[in-house]
Amino acid sequence: MTLVAHLLGPPMVTRDDVVYAAPRGKKVWSLFAYLALAERPPSRQQLAELLFPDAEDPGSALRWNLSELRRLLGGPDTVGSGNTVGLRLPAGSVLDVRVLLDGTSAAAIELPGLGRELLENVEIEASPGFDAWILGERRRLHAVAGAVLREGALRRLAAGNARDAVELATRLVSNDPLDEDAHVLLVRAFAATGDEVAVERQLEASADLFRREFGNDLGPELYEAARMDTVTASPGRPAGKASMRALVESGNAAVLAGAVDVGLRDLRAAADGASDGGDPTQEAAAWFALGSALVHAAKGRDEEGSAALHRVIAISEESGDHRLAAACHRELGYVELLRADYPRAQVWFRTASELADGGDALEISRIRSVIAIALSDVGLYDQAEREFLAAIDLARQVDHGRQTTWSLTCFGRAQVLRDRLPEAEDLLIEARDLARTERWTAFLSYPEALLAEVWVRQGRADLAAEAFEHAFTLGCSVDDACWEAYSVRGLGLLTAAGGDLAGAIELMEDALNRCLRQRDTHRWIRAYVMDALCAAAVAAQHPRAAAWVTDLGSLAGRSGMREFSVHAYRYRWEMGEADALDAARTLALEVENDHLQRLLDAGRTPALHDLLGKATSAR
Repeated sequence: MTLVAHLLGPPMVTRDDVVYAAPRGKKVWSLFAYLALAERPPSRQQLAELLFPDAEDPGSALRWNLSELRRLLGGPDTVGSGNTVGLRLPAGSVLDVRVLLDGTSAAAIELPGLGRELLENVEIEASPGFDAWILGERRRLHAVAGAVLREGALRRLAAGNARDAVELATRLVSNDPLDEDAHVLLVRAFAATGDEVAVERQLEASADLFRREFGNDLGPELYEAARMDTVTASPGRPAGKASMRALVESGNAAVLAGAVDVGLRDLRAAADGASDGGDPTQEAAAWFALGSALVHAAKGRDEEGSAALHRVIAISEESGDHRLAAACHRELGYVELLRADYPRAQVWFRTASELADGGDALEISRIRSVIAIALSDVGLYDQAEREFLAAIDLARQVDHGRQTTWSLTCFGRAQVLRDRLPEAEDLLIEARDLARTERWTAFLSYPEALLAEVWVRQGRADLAAEAFEHAFTLGCSVDDACWEAYSVRGLGLLTAAGGDLAGAIELMEDALNRCLRQRDTHRWIRAYVMDALCAAAVAAQHPRAAAWVTDLGSLAGRSGMREFSVHAYRYRWEMGEADALDAARTLALEVENDHLQRLLDAGRTPALHDLLGKATSAR
C-alpha cells in the first residue's frame, strides 16, 4: 500500500492513489499534524492536555481520535499505542510536510501544497499551547517553502535553464513580496535570459514596490543583478591556466587582507577566464573561491555567492569531485543558516557530510561545526554539544587554529544560553586567546563580546564594560554588523544593570538597527537582540513593548527558533496574558535547555533578571 498524506493546504490522505474518506472530527487532522512535525514522540498526557483540555475525559477523547487516525492511515500499526505516541507509517509512505523539511528541493517543488497553509481551513478549539504551536508551524513551513523555491531557482540558473529559474523566482516573490533577496534573484534570472526589456520592467516594478511600502529604494545588489555582461581579465593579462591560478591566489589574499573589492575583481576575472579554459577542475576551483568570498567577505552578496556555488556543484557532479562538492553544500547550508532556514540548511549539511565521509578532517570539522550552530539556534543543545565536541577535536587534530577558534566560540555561545557560565567562560577565554594568536582581528570581537556577557551575569561589570567597548570598536573597524550588534546589546545589558532602563532600550534599538543595516546578518542575532530589547521594554512597561514582543514571536515562529518563541510567550505572560504561560510551556517541550524549564517553573520573575544574573542583585 502506498500512502500519501497532504497536510499543506486542505488535508487529504490517498492510499494507492485513491482518496480516503476524511476522518470524523477536525482534531484528527490536528493530531496527525502534531505527530508528523514533533521533534520527538509526545506522551499521551501531553497530547490529551494539548488537544482536549476541556473534555470531560481527555484520555478517552484522545483514544477515540487515535483510533480515527489509525483508520485514516490504514491500520492499527500506523500509530504507536504506548505511553509515548509516534507515527509508524508503511515503508514508501509520503508526508508532504516531511518532504518539504527533509527532502530534496526538486521533490519539494513538486508538492501540490507548496506555499499553502498547514491544515488550511482547519481550525479547532484546543489549548493555548496548541494554538501557539500551530501558528508557529504555519509560519515556519511557509518560510521553508520560500527557501525551497529559492534553491530551485538557483539550481536552474546553474544549469543554464533561465526560463524555469524565472518561473520559480516569480513564485518566490509571490510567496514573500517584501523579501528583497527574492527580488534580487528574480532580476538575476531575467538577466540570464538575455531579455533586457524584462529586466528593466522587473527592476522598475521591484523598486516601485519598495518605495511604496518603505519609502526608500532597494539596495545596489538589485541593480548589480541586472547586469548581463561578464567580468573578464584586464586587457594585457595572460589568459592561461597559470594566470587563472594567480588571479585566484591574489583574489583570496586580498579578501583575507580586507581589500574585498579588489579581491572580488580578481576572483570574478578568474572565474570568467576559467570558464573559457576547458578545464573543469580549474573552473570549479575559481567559482568556489568567488562564491565563498561573496558569502563570507562581501556584505549583502549571498545571492550572487549562492549562484556561484550552485554552478560549482553542477561542474563537480560531472567531474566527480566530491571534495569540492562537499564544501559547496556546506557553504550553501551556511547561507540558509544565516537566513534561519534551518530545515533546508540541515539538508545541505547532510549531503555535505555524505560527500565528505572519510575524507578531509578539516572539511568534516567545518561541516560538523555548522551543523552544531544550526542545532543550537533552534534549541537542540544536547545534539549540538556532540557536534561541537567532534568539530573541535577534528580541528585540533589538524592544528587549524581558526577553525578551532570558530567552534570554541560557537560552543561557548550555546553554553551561555544554557546558563552554564563557568564552562562558557573557559571556552570563550580559550577562543579569544587563540584568535589573538592567529591574529584573526576580524573575528576577535565575537568571542570577546560573548565573554563579556558571561561577566555581566557573574556581576563583573568593570571587566564586561571594557570588553564590550573593545569588541564594539573591533566590530566597527571590520564593518561587521553582527559583531557590532552583540557588543551594543551587551552595553545595553550593562546600562539596564545600572538601573537606566530607558537608556538600555535605546541601546538595544541601536543594536537592532545595526543588524538590519546589512541584509545577510545572521537572523538568529536579530532575534537575540530583539529578545533583550523585549526583556528591557517589558520591565520598563514601555509603550512599544507589546509590538516588539509580537515581532519577536513572528521572527522566531517563521524560523523555528523555539526558544525565542518561548521567550515571546513568557513576555506576554509578564504583561498579564494568563494563557501565555501554557503556550510557553508547550513550546518549551521541544527545547533542550534545563535552564529554560527552571525559568518557566520559577514564577513571575522578570525575564530581564535572567539576562543580568548577579548584576541584578548588585544593583
